[in-house]
Amino acid sequence: MEILILILFCFILPFSILIKPIINGIKQKEKLIDFIKKNKIEICMFFIIIIGSFVRLFAIGQMPNALNVDEASSGFDAFSLMKYGIDKKGNHLPVVLYAWGSGQSVLYSLISIPLIILGGLTEFTMRAPMAIVGIASLYIMYYLVKNIFEDKKIALLSLFVFAICPWHIMKSRWGMECNLFPDLILLAVLCLVLGLKNKKNLLQFLSFIIIGISAYSYATSYLFLPVFVVLLLVYLIGKKEISIKRAILFLGIVFIISLPLIIYLAINSFGLQQISICGITMPKLLENRYEKVSTIFSDHIIEDSVDNLLATVRLFILQYDNLDWNALKNFGIMYLISFPFFIIGVVQSIKKYNKNIFNQIMNIWMIGSLVLAAFCQININHINIIFIPYVYYISLGIYACIEKYNVLLPWLISAYVLCFILFIQEYKSQDFNDYFTFTSGVKEVAEYCQNSDAENIYCQYSFKEPFIYFMFYQEYNTYDYINTVQYLEEDRSFENVKSFGKYNFYLPEDVKENDIIIVPKGTELGYDEKYNNKVTINQFDIYEY
Repeated sequence: MEILILILFCFILPFSILIKPIINGIKQKEKLIDFIKKNKIEICMFFIIIIGSFVRLFAIGQMPNALNVDEASSGFDAFSLMKYGIDKKGNHLPVVLYAWGSGQSVLYSLISIPLIILGGLTEFTMRAPMAIVGIASLYIMYYLVKNIFEDKKIALLSLFVFAICPWHIMKSRWGMECNLFPDLILLAVLCLVLGLKNKKNLLQFLSFIIIGISAYSYATSYLFLPVFVVLLLVYLIGKKEISIKRAILFLGIVFIISLPLIIYLAINSFGLQQISICGITMPKLLENRYEKVSTIFSDHIIEDSVDNLLATVRLFILQYDNLDWNALKNFGIMYLISFPFFIIGVVQSIKKYNKNIFNQIMNIWMIGSLVLAAFCQININHINIIFIPYVYYISLGIYACIEKYNVLLPWLISAYVLCFILFIQEYKSQDFNDYFTFTSGVKEVAEYCQNSDAENIYCQYSFKEPFIYFMFYQEYNTYDYINTVQYLEEDRSFENVKSFGKYNFYLPEDVKENDIIIVPKGTELGYDEKYNNKVTINQFDIYEY
């Protein structure tokens, strides 16, 4: 299945770009050199998309080389929803996954289900949907910019910049549910631009349907979407692109689609009991994580907002948030050479293209993102919605420089290609086991334990949330988990699992016959009892008594 998906999305789908030019060339009996000259944009687009698709999808089950704890949680919940209709807390069709007690957005788990049905619950089936979304965004970016400016050259440049963007490559290669959000807004904006440009009502309605759905992709959407949608509708009314009646209808669409989330927010903000309507659960969480990452509830809201905006400026310049799984320090979000082009692009967007209605939609996107950034703890994940406009402005800046100084074109392309090659070299050498939220080597341990007749299995709590990895790799029965789970703390705000079934995530004071102890390799055990067998699997020692 992995090879088929790779061939489909990295080679067959890009070839669709050339089908129409090839057919026309055959009809007109064009010579090869004439065909290349006539269709050079499409040919360049074809190769850029192949490369961009390949670096997003190739060996995605192995790179990153460790599974993130949130990936494992989201993946198991996708499996559980598929098989039992509940998340691991037992909530039926929840609008937000219970996860660790602080919530996790549900949309990515839902779109992962088809691949899990086909290939089971694996690193590949958990990550491939994000890669496929990332690949789709390459096409979306090209056609969006093309329709904004009616210029294939600037669209091709934007595609090139986006295809080699380190942030988008990295976020497309692991199944972190929050990373779905920017791509959905990108699709919504394309539908809106096409709908307004071609007077297609269906596309306009589809745009706001997608915006409503995007609320289920990440919690920061709760702040971004109201600002973005209201500013967008007010602007379009002012430009007489839509009527007030239609704007109210669009607002109603977003409201109705996101209503279950609004109820969920009310339940968790005011301490109400969770409810289910038509089998859909609005869960009550242990902790409202949205309030934790947002500073809108701070006692020092103005001071915190200024600090957040300054942190955003630093992030724009340095392109690094000290989290190497979000961006590599030497390359950043879009390579460190790009910030001057970002500034130039912003100036171009405001001055040169200020009368372009569709360009102004991108500016509204950036304004909504900055409002979010003002009230959000700053890291790349939290404000990921800002980086597609960021790349958009970089593209405008590079294009402006090339327009004025055409001689720069080969030099700039060469510089970015070199940065891209160096980035890929460094990225593929990363050991994600160095990061506490990622762990590898548990799959074979989980399979070994699953085939064991041991009555009790004790795993030292040496890596983050070990219980979810055993559930993930064993496709554990959710009902058996719910009926047996115990937690490390009674009064808790985060669900650290102490045990479920025969699995215990602590070391006992004494071991008994038929017990298994799992510890990091080289760990000294202080038990008097002599073990019967010792097996080393990856970085773990397994002792059988």
